[in-house]
Amino acid sequence: MDDIKLKENGGVGMIAFISDWGYKSYYAGIAKSVIYSISPDSKVVDITHDIDAFDVEEASHFAERIFDYLPKGTVLLAVVDPGVGSPRKAAAVQIGERYCVVPDNGLLTRIIQKYEFKAYSIENEHYMYKIPPSRTFHGRDIFAPAAAYLDKGVKISEFGPELAKLITLEIPQPIVKNGRIEAHVAYIDSFGNVETIITQKDLANAQFPSNYILVNGQKSAIVNNYSENKNDIIIAHIDSSDYLELSSNGGRASEVLKVHKRDPIVIERF
Repeated sequence: MDDIKLKENGGVGMIAFISDWGYKSYYAGIAKSVIYSISPDSKVVDITHDIDAFDVEEASHFAERIFDYLPKGTVLLAVVDPGVGSPRKAAAVQIGERYCVVPDNGLLTRIIQKYEFKAYSIENEHYMYKIPPSRTFHGRDIFAPAAAYLDKGVKISEFGPELAKLITLEIPQPIVKNGRIEAHVAYIDSFGNVETIITQKDLANAQFPSNYILVNGQKSAIVNNYSENKNDIIIAHIDSSDYLELSSNGGRASEVLKVHKRDPIVIERF
């Protein structure tokens, strides 16, 4: 896999930024200031800084959901790093025509399950902001600078030795058997919609005989959009990312189903 061809000014111009730092702290602001000091022409797009603290699996979910929509050449900077200061690697990763800069802690699990990649350990001090790096703020001293230099046009192989593999999380996949799907809550959005990693193929393989199913024992209608069915409390549909989502007419599906992130979801024939 060759390095992608960059535009004439040396960079592609966009860095997509995910972290668990929140919006009340100054950490994201410092990291973006470092980026602009290195690559003033970059454009930083904040995907979210509201990942639950230390929740690498949630960050992996967000990264996978947005990855295919990033323009070719984008650098995905994702910093959810409970192991900061430990021996864990910092990684610069090329996936097709996009790049990622992440701690090597499983954050890219959902993406690298789908795509081939080439990864490098970020060790070249020339591309760090502060030497030695802070023991507690690698986002400022290692990850943000690496994203900026990549976006500026530095070849990914300049950062350090190639990594043979990346750490992955054990994220349970849906189990489809005998007209039943066993899965889990991947994420609950601000509307209380319950996101899963159940696909259209999983639904087809389960061979549900009607447009009604049981979700954790509760009747649910399979619909195409939020407004299609006004009579049932829980509705199930394929969301904009092509996964099954559970919603509620005028309410919060998570509260109706009494589920939280990573709780079991069982879908059966009605």
